[in-house]
Amino acid sequence: MQENLYEINSISYQIRIVKECDLDSLLLVKSDASIHADRFQQQNNGKAVYFGAFINNCAIGYVLLSLDNKEDVMPYTNQEKCADMIDLLVIEPLRNYGIGTRLSLVCEEYCKEAAIPYLGLDVNPTDNSAAKRLYERLGYHAVGELHLDGVYEYTDEQGNQGKYEDCCIDMIKRV
Repeated sequence: MQENLYEINSISYQIRIVKECDLDSLLLVKSDASIHADRFQQQNNGKAVYFGAFINNCAIGYVLLSLDNKEDVMPYTNQEKCADMIDLLVIEPLRNYGIGTRLSLVCEEYCKEAAIPYLGLDVNPTDNSAAKRLYERLGYHAVGELHLDGVYEYTDEQGNQGKYEDCCIDMIKRV
């Protein structure tokens, strides 16, 4: 049998608040169950909203909207509250279809409804330049200095372990 290439012209997906029963699906996007458990706890405590993008209840992406004040950008918001978009992720095959944009817009809309005047995020401008361009297109602008956002352990394909230093910049937008 010959292999054929088929095209998907339009993809229908839903963005909604993630529920704990979605965990198995979320693990296909990011396999660290402890991260998702922490996010559910933040959501249950009213400190965050966990939004997911789903096709037929199968997760294809997500973002955590932290409602805690993003303190490091306060000098740039005239001390007005700033929520924080954390870890926006869309699975590789469905990137560049506007899903990340839509997740960002849902966060912005939530902030407007909650009377939170600013939305911020951290992005690595070197290793994630595509995301930085996306946020710039959406009206976010960089503030402050490049800073170490986290150090992450990893194992490469050859089994070697290492540490990755994630240096990011803050970006904010008045919503």
